[in-house]
Amino acid sequence: MRPLCSVPASRQYNWQKLPHYHSKHMASSIRFVHCADLHLDTPFRGLSHVNDDVARTLNEATFRAWDNIVELAIREQVDFVVVAGDVYDSRDKSLRAQLRFRDGLARLADNRIPSFVAFGNHDPVDGWSNTLEWPQETHFFGTREVDSCEVHRDGTVAATVHGISFAKEDIKDDLAARFAAPEKVIPSIAVLHCNVGSNTGHEPYAPTTIEELSSKGFTYWALGHVHTHHTLRTDGPAIVYPGCSQSRHPNETGAKGCCIVTLHNSQPPDIRFVATDTVRYFRGEVDVTQCSSIDAIRQEITTACTSAAEQAEGRYLVARLSLTGHTPLQRELARGNAITELAESIRTDLFAREQWVWLERLSLMTRAPYDIEQLRTQQDFAGDIVRAYTSLLEADPQEMKRLKEELERDVTQSMLSRLVERVTEEEFRQLIEKAMHQTLDLVLEED
Repeated sequence: MRPLCSVPASRQYNWQKLPHYHSKHMASSIRFVHCADLHLDTPFRGLSHVNDDVARTLNEATFRAWDNIVELAIREQVDFVVVAGDVYDSRDKSLRAQLRFRDGLARLADNRIPSFVAFGNHDPVDGWSNTLEWPQETHFFGTREVDSCEVHRDGTVAATVHGISFAKEDIKDDLAARFAAPEKVIPSIAVLHCNVGSNTGHEPYAPTTIEELSSKGFTYWALGHVHTHHTLRTDGPAIVYPGCSQSRHPNETGAKGCCIVTLHNSQPPDIRFVATDTVRYFRGEVDVTQCSSIDAIRQEITTACTSAAEQAEGRYLVARLSLTGHTPLQRELARGNAITELAESIRTDLFAREQWVWLERLSLMTRAPYDIEQLRTQQDFAGDIVRAYTSLLEADPQEMKRLKEELERDVTQSMLSRLVERVTEEEFRQLIEKAMHQTLDLVLEED
């Protein structure tokens, strides 16, 4: 391990000169902001269409989330800020992103708040960087070995911060193994961008385990890489993912933000999640079984969006909804461009609100009000259809596998071949069931 990198004199503040400090902190505790996965200047993906105003808001959202983190740190008068990787969205960081990140760090420095930054798989150190001047109060962790830095208060070491950055994008080594045990007399924070365990839904970069992290003797592991806030362990040590600061696509739903962490000498860490996102994504279903008219369905959709907007607490909202249930209005909903036109009419009203809601997609997953079991007993064409499909759905796993392989052979030469190869057996069953309902809708409509 390198010698401790002592915090520059500009960071060794005389906290006694700050009259508000002792009302906020005790000498035996230290408080900091833990954020990660800022992905500054992310190009938003997965949206079928948005208007120009929505696009501008989305393109600025990651920057506003970073601004919110900086403002939170200043308002809460924290001792320092930790950024645990993926500051930028790509190794070729845009100048715009670098300038906005630097400006935020400078604001922290102006308020006598040092910062500690690790880089991850999206922004490894071997990527492109412009020649910018960074605040003295910012420490960027290196890649060869773990850096260890002291945070001083009143002329004494109040905490140590340890970290390492990704040298390149594809790191498959357990970087946590490089951390050496710190002195246990003061709080110690380890900063690492990594994948803990095997069920995170993310690429296994710098893979490690809870057991490995727990064995090192740190007070708190400030992790990055997983975009959902998750506390893997609350104490001894605390192991925490704050999640990303701003959702980047419709699959990242719910609140996104950072953590304010207070470490005490004799108490478990106090970890408080704070939302910093400015645009929130929502996916939901609207059951229209009880609706007797298109106007009633329209009202149900509007109510669902309004409720989601209230839960977003004043943020902009991008919503994807699916209509579900058994409805006698199935024929109206499925006719022509009805569902698209319905979404457009609702979108106009929702977007007119001060904190707009953008109904980005409305999917039709409803069914006509028929009883499958009753149809199955009928000796007619509809009954024949149900019996044919249910015989497929009730096939054993081996038979289902054979049918899937047969379909794959039939479409080998078509554009659909790659899609079929990626379908799991469970998804294949779901496709069969969906095809049955779509066929029945057509047949029963003709009747």
